[in-house]
Amino acid sequence: MDKNLITEGRKALVSRLETISPANGFSTNAGSNVRTGWFNEVLKSAEVGFPLIVLQKAPGKPPTPGPHAVKLFNGFHVIGAVDVGVDNYDDALEELERDLLLAVMPCEGAVPAWLPRGITGITLGGPTSFPPGNGERAASVIIPVYLHTIIKGI
Repeated sequence: MDKNLITEGRKALVSRLETISPANGFSTNAGSNVRTGWFNEVLKSAEVGFPLIVLQKAPGKPPTPGPHAVKLFNGFHVIGAVDVGVDNYDDALEELERDLLLAVMPCEGAVPAWLPRGITGITLGGPTSFPPGNGERAASVIIPVYLHTIIKGI
């Protein structure tokens, strides 16, 4: 049986996010603090640190049929968070947002080398930022990510 590309894609995305560090040309070291799960639950963890990246499953786009296959658009929310106070969080959040975008950037006309074979591309949605407040201590940015995954028929 072939590997499950849904799982392989998620793992590749986590691995890619873990490369975010100044040693790899990024501005932050957020790649050393990548978690999976529900963002609000991860924030409740006593040992959570910042900057933080959480990969959370999200709704995908409708699949498209192909010849003896289906193309899925598996959805994820890549969520970055910083805890630098309520007054001057913009710079830190924008720095993390830039790093996240650079890490998962689509390549026009090419498949990013970090994606497993069988995942034919990546699409991003528009980032949305949230200030700290309403009981949350961290400012966050959410970037929708869709992996284009070919599932072959049996």
